[in-house]
Amino acid sequence: MRYVYIVVLCISFVGYASVGYGQIGKLLKDKAKNFVTGDGLTMLKDAASQKLEEARNNFDSTSFSYAISLNDNADLYDVKEKGEIFLKAYTNLGKEEAEKEEREKARDLLDKGEGLYASGYYAMAEKVLLASKIKYEANELKEDINYPKVLSTLGLLYSTMGRYTTAEEYILNALELRKDNKSSHGASLNNLAVLYKETGKYNESEKLIKEASEELKSAHNRESMPYAIALNNEAMLYQAMGRYEQADVILREAIDISANLQNEKSGNHQKFLTNQALLYQEMGKYEQAESSFKALIKLKERRFGKRHPDYAHMLNNLAALYMQMGKYDEVEPLLKEAIEIYERKFGKEHRLYASAISDLGNFYRFKGDYEASKPLLTETLSIREKILGDKHPQYVQSKENLAILYWKMGDRVEAEKLYTASLDQSLSFINQYFPPMSEAEKTKYWDKLRPRFERFYSFVAEVPDDNGALLLRAYNYNVATKGLLLKSTNKIKQKILSGSDEELKKLYLNWLDQKETLARLYSYSREELQEQNINRDSLEKVVNNNEKLLSQKSEVFSGEYAANSVEFKDVQQKLKPGEVALEFVRFRGFDNTFTDKARYIVFAVTKEANVPKKVLLENGEQLEGRYFKYYNNAIHQKLADEYSYNQYWAPIEPLVKGVKQVYLSPDGIYNQLSLNALRKPSGDYLMNDHDFHIIGSTRMLVEHKPNNFTARLACLVGYPQYGGDIPPLPGTKTEIAGISKMLAAKGYKIATYSDVKATETNFKAITDVKILHVATHGYFLEDHQLKGSKVFGISTESARDNPLLRAGLLLTNAGNEVSGEANESLESKDNGILTAYEAMNMSLDKTDLVVLSACETAVGDVKAGEGVYGLQRAFLVAGANAIIMSLWKVDDNATQELMTKFYNNWLKTGNKQQAFKAAQVELKNKYKEPYYWGGFILIGS
Repeated sequence: MRYVYIVVLCISFVGYASVGYGQIGKLLKDKAKNFVTGDGLTMLKDAASQKLEEARNNFDSTSFSYAISLNDNADLYDVKEKGEIFLKAYTNLGKEEAEKEEREKARDLLDKGEGLYASGYYAMAEKVLLASKIKYEANELKEDINYPKVLSTLGLLYSTMGRYTTAEEYILNALELRKDNKSSHGASLNNLAVLYKETGKYNESEKLIKEASEELKSAHNRESMPYAIALNNEAMLYQAMGRYEQADVILREAIDISANLQNEKSGNHQKFLTNQALLYQEMGKYEQAESSFKALIKLKERRFGKRHPDYAHMLNNLAALYMQMGKYDEVEPLLKEAIEIYERKFGKEHRLYASAISDLGNFYRFKGDYEASKPLLTETLSIREKILGDKHPQYVQSKENLAILYWKMGDRVEAEKLYTASLDQSLSFINQYFPPMSEAEKTKYWDKLRPRFERFYSFVAEVPDDNGALLLRAYNYNVATKGLLLKSTNKIKQKILSGSDEELKKLYLNWLDQKETLARLYSYSREELQEQNINRDSLEKVVNNNEKLLSQKSEVFSGEYAANSVEFKDVQQKLKPGEVALEFVRFRGFDNTFTDKARYIVFAVTKEANVPKKVLLENGEQLEGRYFKYYNNAIHQKLADEYSYNQYWAPIEPLVKGVKQVYLSPDGIYNQLSLNALRKPSGDYLMNDHDFHIIGSTRMLVEHKPNNFTARLACLVGYPQYGGDIPPLPGTKTEIAGISKMLAAKGYKIATYSDVKATETNFKAITDVKILHVATHGYFLEDHQLKGSKVFGISTESARDNPLLRAGLLLTNAGNEVSGEANESLESKDNGILTAYEAMNMSLDKTDLVVLSACETAVGDVKAGEGVYGLQRAFLVAGANAIIMSLWKVDDNATQELMTKFYNNWLKTGNKQQAFKAAQVELKNKYKEPYYWGGFILIGS
């Protein structure tokens, strides 16, 4: 009696909606009273056999195994619910082994193999599943619904075992066999997507998981576990790529679906919750993550006990969280307990065991116990090479972990060797993954990868300067990656516009139009968008997807783009004797973990030396903090600054002593300095010693191509009628008139937008001009200025998230928007404020020079290695060859004089750099303080 009750109960647990389960349960209950003798058992078998077989056939045609991606890499397999296991166990209840057909025997082997796999007995599972595969093939049963399932399950098994090449072969075979069935084909697409995510093939994975989601939603509907699993896997992929907000939204949707279908004891639902806790941890939401982990540990213990891998996963995850939270005393016991469970369950050649001993090894290294750390990190590297291969991101991370250990142990030779291998492969990742990504995705992926380079620069900072080979590598790595995001964005644009593919150009122009619409939507708050039933998030997705499509179709990276395509020797060849190229590198300090200390390395390249020279600036946080405040105050208060030169330049001077021509690629705070205006102890200014050519990267000396656009077309914009409380700038009217006369005298055809014509609409229509001169107010909004629902016509929420929405130019009618009195409609394209986001979408590829004769146009959000996110970046992305812009609020009359002198000199000599410096020197003779003549800088060729 008891035996029958268990069968009925477990069948009711089946989590798949198949016809006949209720009927089976009723049938078994009705016949249970006869279950007392052998005859009774026979009667039960006969009665249940047909219904069980019908249910099983229905199950086989509708249920498929799904890989579930976990961001702690716990496993990849959809562990079956109890009801399915019992359904399989009792399918052939009425037959002896000898009575079974070969098809049934093959299916039994599949059931047994899946059970062994789900229980973690991988070696035994492999043998049984291969036996099932052979039986299907030997008996010509490849058309059976379960044959592709054998292949698919073997693919999942080999993924879990780390045998990825074999896994891919099986999954692809199953995918081909399942192409006529949406449900099973979607399952195989899902499995292949997870495999590619695990092996670092993010671009292929994203494409596949989106296809899988659509097929599974179509086959099962939105409220189904297959669709929820696909969403979970998509979220985990985005997390791996650094796209956290996107991952969070999608994972919440998966959890909501799962919660409506299963209870908290469900293994799959717990996996989703685990992923969410780990995502919170990576997003810095530590308290939420800790609470989730503790709840999950209790669930795992109640369900499985303290010797189960699922329990170990939670211990390992909590230990990693406590490391980040600084609760160090609680880390080691948790890791040791997890390692013991993994070893007992899986042995030592398993990725979970490898991850756990890696965590413990890094913990010992962090605590300074290097002798305890070394064998663990060495063992991890060996295991990962064997099961993942030497191109896998986790293997590369193990290389770096060992490099850091040897560095801290004082073995610089071994550390350098390991770091070189790690960073070379990291550059390969960039070349492999960047091509089809949008700029936003590239940014997030680089944010995840850049810390590895920062740690390396900290290593270089501690190595003696006579290690020329290491300095050479460090310089090459920086040149390969500095301005990487700007570089790739510009290359895609140039390739499209210069090509002959009209369809591609049409797609590009459509994308620009979508971004124009999106720019308008950024002026609306969430509440206003809801009132008008507008989905800005949806348009953002469309814009992002179209940008990725442009990247793919342009084929810009095929044989042309490589992160490490320019090296020291290439830059050196472009220099003339007596010239120097300076590359600034800003990085965070690292002492077993990142510190708050900012540091700078300055590399110097000369024609004569075979390796770069180096200067290390240890006091980066002071240069960016109190020293900069002093410098800025001295400028605006017109005080004699006898202090800043010693802080910012004196340590660097030995690299350029006696050199007139200096090509300089700034980073960090050096983007905010006017080097010409630094006052030496002697009273002279630095501009008297050197001619500075400011460029985004010294790589530009090699990659720059001259602007061959010869048409003498110029556009001048100035003296807008702002309206509201913004006063006009009469000096800009004089400035525009004077420059117009000089250009006209040299044969330039001039378009002038002044007074009421200096509108945003007219500005954004400017294209194909050699010179663009803008004389107006500029702005950049600091974080503390982002108050209220809107600021300068932009939703505060949007502006806070995007620095390109916090910088801009004020044009005609801007006063109404700034004061909050504007009442433009959604269709309006002209509110008088041109944000950097909008300027970025202009077409200025033929423009030799953009002059931003306005306040603070060089100011923005400074990102280490990428320059200034503001108007500077916007006009560079738009295609400008060079830009003149201001670092502070400039004097109207002095600016008008500077610009007039610059154009007069330039039109005579044809050399922008010499003309700009000559204009500053002339103005300095009239105005003693740098406030008047030093505020503008020229960046570019």
